[in-house]
Amino acid sequence: MSWRHWICDARDGRLICPIDIPSFSWDMGIGDFGFSTTDKGAGKIDESGLTLPWAAIPASTPDERSAMLDSQRRAIVTTWAASDDPEDKGTPLFWGKITGRDDTWLDTSFGLESPMAILSSRYAVRDGAFKDGHSSDSIAFTGMSYRGICSELGRIATDGKQGGELPFDWTYTGERGSHDRTDYQAWNVQNLAVDQLLTNIANCQGGPDIAFRPYWADEQHIRVRFLAGSDADVYLDMDHSPVCLSSFPDGGSLEDIHVSYQDGYHRWYATGAGTDQGTLTCYVESMAPITQSMDPPVLREAVYGDTDTDNLDLLRRHVGGVAQNNSGKLMQITGSIDFGDTDQFGVPLHPLGSMWPGESVTLSIAGFPTLPDGDYGLRLMEMSGDQGSKADLKFDVLEAPFQ
Repeated sequence: MSWRHWICDARDGRLICPIDIPSFSWDMGIGDFGFSTTDKGAGKIDESGLTLPWAAIPASTPDERSAMLDSQRRAIVTTWAASDDPEDKGTPLFWGKITGRDDTWLDTSFGLESPMAILSSRYAVRDGAFKDGHSSDSIAFTGMSYRGICSELGRIATDGKQGGELPFDWTYTGERGSHDRTDYQAWNVQNLAVDQLLTNIANCQGGPDIAFRPYWADEQHIRVRFLAGSDADVYLDMDHSPVCLSSFPDGGSLEDIHVSYQDGYHRWYATGAGTDQGTLTCYVESMAPITQSMDPPVLREAVYGDTDTDNLDLLRRHVGGVAQNNSGKLMQITGSIDFGDTDQFGVPLHPLGSMWPGESVTLSIAGFPTLPDGDYGLRLMEMSGDQGSKADLKFDVLEAPFQ
């Protein structure tokens, strides 16, 4: 079992050569998921702190080394091989364009630009539509799914531009639905970065989970598939049984669990569009714990802002959802897992690539000092680690059992 890496062409995903990278760190997540979350955002999948000695690079001259790790042309794909077979390329986990290289006499260090980071410098403007003088072109979508709109925006920003190709599959182009987007005006280009447009759609009410995952297109090419939840089911990876993990005093597959808490909020002050005294305002409250309890908690208040909302009912619905999700005491469970763990027959129990952020997890807990024994239904929200076989797992926020 081991990590494996290849240098590849950033435009078409063609493998160039394997590379040994002894030091790096990684993290992947499905979106923002901390306490008091207001916007979930889009998923992330990042690899950073990659360091390798010059001897590890199959090049012998300055120009060859520079070409091999050219940040304008090269990417790295990282996989996890669950076997020791040298022919096993493993399951692709990370793909990113080389960026920010720092060279020394002994080695080089660099990070990788994730697909979303690359899309921060791509704009939803058609080639030839932005002109000297005035640019009146407009891009609109009607009767489409959210993920269909995302795919069309991605296609316009990549395959739709001269020289814009990337090894991305825009999986849902043309998918019909009930959503419209009519406001992508060329003159407003400063607000049309595609990463932000995708994030805005993910943050809509009913917006889908969004993720990019690499896969082997063939023996010599890696590609990256855009994935998103549907309009009917916004979550990813809900089409199979939950991952089963356990934690108890003498062992379990999830080790070193921590449970963090946050107190609830009882009153929210919200502001919308407008300035000074003309700012739209509303508030929501849930005072029952304060007024009806024999042992009431301390009153806590919070604020919520949405400067794009000029409708009172819409502002009240938005802050109402946030207030409902944060009205009681919340908790969040974290722990670690070893992807190298095997059963009695040597079969890996939870190899990398067998679970992804966004998936459902059933965590069986027994003997924890402050939690009742039982099964906890969770969503895996983030995984992170380094060049070892262990990773830290973070799950979604849920209501604490003791209020």
